[in-house]
Amino acid sequence: KRPRLTKAQMDALAVLDLEETADLHQVKARYKELVKRFHPDANGGNRGSEERLRQVIKAYGHLRATGLA
Repeated sequence: KRPRLTKAQMDALAVLDLEETADLHQVKARYKELVKRFHPDANGGNRGSEERLRQVIKAYGHLRATGLA
């Protein structure tokens, strides 16, 4: 069982729309899925979802830095 998550870790999981029980595999899979969905290249160059993409990348980066991904 892993230690309790910090608020920042729980917030990052929420950005990725994952439960706090998500494991490494689930975090990585959701990250890849969301990057594909929100990347401008996947949206015909539409930059409307760039902010959401930035949030996803930042959340995943935080989870990686804290050892959850």
